[in-house]
Amino acid sequence: MNVKKRFIFQYIRQLLFVGLLLLVLILGTFTLTIVKLERLDQESDFIKSGLPVLADSITEHDGKIQFDPKLLAQVRKQGGWLQVIGKDGEATAAYNTPADVPGRYNPGELMSYWKAEKDFPYGLYAWIQELDGQSYTLLYGVKNDIPKLKRNLLQQVTWRAGKIEVNGTFKQELNDTHGWIEVLDGNGKVLGGYGKTNEEDEAPDHYSVQDLMLRSQYPERYGMQLFTVYDTESGNTWIIHAPLSSSAASSANGDTYKGIINVFIWNAAALLVMVLLLFLLLALWYGHRFGTPILHMIDWLHHLAKGELHEPTGRNPKGLPFSRKRSGRLKGRFRAHSEMIESLAHLTGTLQKNEHIRKQLETTREDWIAGVSHDMKTPLSSILGYAHLMESRTYEWSQAEIREFAAIMREKSSYMDEMINDLTLTYRLKNEAFAFEFIPTNMNEFIEQTIQKWKHHPQFANVPIHFTASEPSIIYPIDAKYFRRVLENLLANAALHNPEGTWINVSMVKDNGSHFVIRIQDNGVGIDEETKQLLFERYYRGTNTDELMQGTGLGMAISKQLVIQHQGQIEVQSQPGTGTTISLIFRAAEL
Repeated sequence: MNVKKRFIFQYIRQLLFVGLLLLVLILGTFTLTIVKLERLDQESDFIKSGLPVLADSITEHDGKIQFDPKLLAQVRKQGGWLQVIGKDGEATAAYNTPADVPGRYNPGELMSYWKAEKDFPYGLYAWIQELDGQSYTLLYGVKNDIPKLKRNLLQQVTWRAGKIEVNGTFKQELNDTHGWIEVLDGNGKVLGGYGKTNEEDEAPDHYSVQDLMLRSQYPERYGMQLFTVYDTESGNTWIIHAPLSSSAASSANGDTYKGIINVFIWNAAALLVMVLLLFLLLALWYGHRFGTPILHMIDWLHHLAKGELHEPTGRNPKGLPFSRKRSGRLKGRFRAHSEMIESLAHLTGTLQKNEHIRKQLETTREDWIAGVSHDMKTPLSSILGYAHLMESRTYEWSQAEIREFAAIMREKSSYMDEMINDLTLTYRLKNEAFAFEFIPTNMNEFIEQTIQKWKHHPQFANVPIHFTASEPSIIYPIDAKYFRRVLENLLANAALHNPEGTWINVSMVKDNGSHFVIRIQDNGVGIDEETKQLLFERYYRGTNTDELMQGTGLGMAISKQLVIQHQGQIEVQSQPGTGTTISLIFRAAEL
């Protein structure tokens, strides 16, 4: 996978992960909001919302009925009580049940209490629940004296002479409910009231049918419960006003609505804070995961620009590269940038190698200059010495001695001229400022002739050499003069730098029809890696003018440039003690 696809895949994967986290946060907040709203609904109307949940929470353990403790706390807060009634009417479980509540009911008795046909100080609400194949009746009761008040009102309360007269126990029962009563005529006009406080003096003095229906159906809107009793004999209507239950009062005071608004506000704020924290953490994570590798690579480039040819180690006390583990593998956050890291590592290695070669060349150049200076100074010293001898008047030189001196001076001058010409040639070849005359040549015949001519030199007459020609013969365009020099330089190098008796094998073969290769192989002492790297440099190896075949130390560098000019390349394979093989490789396009 290339860098582009890897980054696309990684960003898509991370965006999906972020989207999933956001979805989880939103769903979590939404779920929490629903739970809190259900709890508020249970608190405001436990009979409608809480009782079904309470019934669903019933469990049986070791033969005992158990409820959700949180819902039981809500029952206590509402001032209610619970009973679980079996099929036989027996209460098998109870919670917060007052002493005046029976523990067993006859079927008709329970129905009369439930329908308020019989005096019972509690309002009853029933829920039938199936549990482990058995049917249970959940009975929820809450204090309710209104039915009793309604039954006693017409018996103990009368409207007489423009005022309300209260008899019997009704007054105490009304006080126990903290309520008050009013009487209306047939037109809905308030004739009088009993038990009203100053705060209740603002009650309307007339009620329409709609007023009575709305106040009876939606008591929380008006802050009071309203119950009516119609007197068929007088045509008057009695109204019982009673305070709201605690939950209804909270709803009437706006506590429930405030609670709902608070739930939405706080949950929305919590979601916003969590989203901001998530994006902050993601920003830090992205900065660490993607910024760190980029900053590291920039720091690496700064190191390279300053000549510090190594990967920065950061704060690693062991000097390990910052991008890698102890095992050498890339750290996780650097893997997305693996191509760039590897490219920088390759560049660093190349620069290290080039720096090493530069230092070697500098050393070799200084050595070569010293050697060339010595090689130039030696013939100059000879010429100068013989010139002083010939100039001296203390001795008369014979013609034979003068000719001998002149021959030596000419030989040394020729050597110096050859060295200067070779230096000129190397720079002309390097700058491609040289004209060649390429002529198609039979390479088998040319190499054979070159070897025979080379062997005629006295210094190489006894060197064992063998040539293996190619089959079939190869025709290739060369400049005969300079190509011969390539072969002679390579043969001389093999002979001069190996011990006496070293054999040389020259061969030419076609390489699968796409190339042909000329190999010069010897079984000499071989060369080390450093020598291989510098073998074709201009500044490598000096010469000795006392050798029979005087060289300039530039032969191998010239040979490489001449091979390149012939559209070829030169390679060396060698190890100390195994001999050396130099291969001249030419492209098939030139065949």
